[in-house]
Amino acid sequence: MKQKLIKKSFFVGEAVLTSYSQIFFTDNKILASILVIVSFIDWWTGLSGLIAVLTAVLLAEVFGYSEMITRKGLFSFNALLVGLGIGTYFLPGLDVLLLIVVGGAIAFFSTIVLMGIFAKYGLPFLSIPFLLAMWLLLLAFPSFTGIALNMETLYPSNMFFKLGGKALVVVVDGLHKVFKDTGFDTYFLSLGAIFFQFNILAGVLISVGLLIHSRVNFLLSLVGFFVAYWFYSFLGMYTGSLNYTYYGFNFILSAIAIGGYFLIPSRQSFLWSLLLIPVLVITTIGSDRLFVYFELSAFSLPFNMVIIGVLYAFKIRYDQTKSPILTLIQQKNPETNAYLYDSQPAKKYAAFTTAIRLPFMGKWTVNQGHDGTHTHKDFFKFAWDFIIKDRVSDKEFEGDGFLMSDYYCFDKPVIAPASGTVVAVINNVEDNEIGVTNTIQNWGNTVVIKHEAYLYSKMSHLKKGSVEVSIGDVVVEGQPIGKCGNSGRSPYPHLHFQLQASSKIGEITTFWPLSEYIVEDESKLGFVQKGIPKNQETLSNITTSPILQAAFKWNPGDEFQLSIAIGEGSELPFDIRNEIDIYNQSYLHCIKTGAKLYYDNNGKTFSALNYLGSKKSALFYVYRSFYKVVLSEHSDLSIKTRFPVHHLYRLPLLTIQDFLVPVGLFLKGNYSLSYKEPEQLFNLKKVAMKTQIKGRNKRVFFSADSLVYKNSKINIQCKTAENSKIMLTWENKLYLS
Repeated sequence: MKQKLIKKSFFVGEAVLTSYSQIFFTDNKILASILVIVSFIDWWTGLSGLIAVLTAVLLAEVFGYSEMITRKGLFSFNALLVGLGIGTYFLPGLDVLLLIVVGGAIAFFSTIVLMGIFAKYGLPFLSIPFLLAMWLLLLAFPSFTGIALNMETLYPSNMFFKLGGKALVVVVDGLHKVFKDTGFDTYFLSLGAIFFQFNILAGVLISVGLLIHSRVNFLLSLVGFFVAYWFYSFLGMYTGSLNYTYYGFNFILSAIAIGGYFLIPSRQSFLWSLLLIPVLVITTIGSDRLFVYFELSAFSLPFNMVIIGVLYAFKIRYDQTKSPILTLIQQKNPETNAYLYDSQPAKKYAAFTTAIRLPFMGKWTVNQGHDGTHTHKDFFKFAWDFIIKDRVSDKEFEGDGFLMSDYYCFDKPVIAPASGTVVAVINNVEDNEIGVTNTIQNWGNTVVIKHEAYLYSKMSHLKKGSVEVSIGDVVVEGQPIGKCGNSGRSPYPHLHFQLQASSKIGEITTFWPLSEYIVEDESKLGFVQKGIPKNQETLSNITTSPILQAAFKWNPGDEFQLSIAIGEGSELPFDIRNEIDIYNQSYLHCIKTGAKLYYDNNGKTFSALNYLGSKKSALFYVYRSFYKVVLSEHSDLSIKTRFPVHHLYRLPLLTIQDFLVPVGLFLKGNYSLSYKEPEQLFNLKKVAMKTQIKGRNKRVFFSADSLVYKNSKINIQCKTAENSKIMLTWENKLYLS
C-alpha cells in the first residue's frame, strides 16, 4: 500500500511539473522547475496555479483518462493558466479558493471537449480552454460581492521586499536600469506575463530556462518579440504600451510554435515565424480594442487564432514535400526534431507514411517513368511502365520478339504493392498481338486496390483471365493478384503501375514515392528507403535473409542479455527488455540505466528511430552498430544514410550547431553498412556486416564488425574515437536459460 502511494505521488508530481513546461511545448524538467519558482514570486499567484493544476490532474484520475497524457500535462496546463490568472486578479480568501477549483474544472472539461474536436483535424487546442474559463470567470466577477481585486500585483517592489528584503529589491531595480529603454525590459516583462508575473525578474528567469532547454526556442523568442517591437514602431504605435498590456507574449509563443515546434526548424520555418508577426500584431491590436468593450483582456487569443489557422493551411497543402515541413513525430525539442529529420534517408518524402512497394517479384526495369516520352504526360505523368530485360543482351525479349511469349515479363506474377481491399477488376480483355494496341479498352485487364482514404494503386495491361482476386477481397502485401500481359493500349507486354486518389479505372495519377527497393547499378546494389524509380533503372524488392529476420524479430516482453567488455576489462552485463508504448511504438529498454532505443521493424528493414537516455549503456553501441539494417540476403548490398549529429558531437560544437539549426547543419554524421561475402553459399550459419559512422572531414566516430548467428546470437567488435576495442554479445535470455 505504501509503495503504491509513493508511486502515485511521483505520478501526480510529474503531471504537475510538466503542466508548467507544457506552456512552452515541452516536458523539460529543468525549465518546468524554473517556471514553478517563477510562478511563486508572488506566493498567492503561485499557490492558485498549483491548486488549479492539482484539480485538473485529479479530475483526469477520477475519469480514468490516459496516464501518459496526464503525465505530459496536456489535461492540466490550461487549468494552470486559469489558476495563475485568478491568483493575479483576486485577493486570497476561501471563496477565491473555491473559484480556483471551479476555474480549473472548467478549463479541464473545456480541454476534453476541444481535444476531441481538434484531434479530428490534427490540430492543437493550445490555450483556448484557458480563454473560455478565464473570460467566464471575469464576466461573472461583478456578481461576486465577497471577492475583492488583488491590487498588490501592481506594486512589485513591495512583493520583492517581502520575498527577499532590500537586497532583492536592489537586484530587481538594477535589472531595470540595465535594460531600460533597450526593448529587453519589455521582452522580459512579456515573458513573465505568460505566467502572470508582471516583473522583469520573472522574465529573466524564464529566458534562462528557455536557453537551457533549447537554443532555437530562445533565439525564436527574441526574434519574434523584437520583430513585433519594430513593427509597432513602424506603425507609429507607442512600444511602451506593451509594458502594461503585456501582449508581447503572443509574439514570443507564436514564433516558438511555428519556428521550432509544429514545423521542423529551418530557414523556411523561421521566415514564416517572421512573416506571421505583422499579422499577429494587427490581430492583437484589433482584439484588444474589441475586448475593451467587454472589460476583458484578449489574453492569448491572437496567438491561438493565427497559429491554428496557419497550421490548418499547412496541413491541407497538396504537396507536403516542400518546406517548411510539419513535425510528424514530436520530440519536444526543436534541435532534436531537426537532427532526427535530417538523419532520415528520405526526409523530403517524410509525409508519405504509407509504404507502397514494387508490384512484382524479381528484377524489372523501368521502361517509362514519370513524365515519360510516350504516354505518361499531364494528368497521367506520375506512373511507371515495367519490363524485364536480359542482363547480357539488354533486350526485353528472346528471339525476334514477334510473339508475346518471347517477352520475359509476359505471364510473370504481379503482386499487391501493399495491404488493402480490391475495389475494381477487369479480367476479360483480349491480349494484343505484338505491335497492335486496343485504344477502346485503353487500360486492358486491371486491378485497383484501396490502401487508405484517397490512396489507391492500379496495375494494368494484365493477361486475360490471369486476375486472381475479386472486388471486396482483402489482400496483403506481396500477394499475387494476376500476371503481366499485353491487353489494352499496349503494343508489347509490360506492366503499367500508378497511384491515384479514387477507385475509378482511368483516374488521374497521384504523386507517391515507392518504399524500400533495391537498385542495381553496374553490378552494385543500392538500397532506396523511399524514392521515385527513374527511367531504365533495374529494380527489385528486398529478398530477406532468414538469419537476419530471426535475429531482429522481437516480441513485447522478450528479454536479452547484452554483455560488454572494453579493452581487456571484465564483462559487464546489461539486461534489455523489448517493450511497446501506448502509441504502439516498439523500443528496447535498458533496465540498469533506463535508456531506450526506439525502432521499427517491418520485416524487410530494421531502423533505429531514436535513442534516449544514458550513453554509458551498452545499448548505445547497439544503436550505432545497427542504425539501419536491410534484412537482405544480398551480400553485395550497400546502405548509406545520415546519422543524428546530436548522438555524435559534444560541447561546444553541438551548442554552436544548436544556434545555427535554422540556417543549416554544418555538423555531419554519415552512416554506412555493408555485408560481407558468406563463407559458404548453402546452409548459412551466420551473416557478417561492417558498420562505419563518419563525421566532418571524414573523421571516423565509430566502426563495428558484427556477426549475426543462426541462433540469433550477435557478436559485435567495435571501435570508437576513445576506445580501440569494445566487445559486445547479444543473447536472448530464453536461449540462455
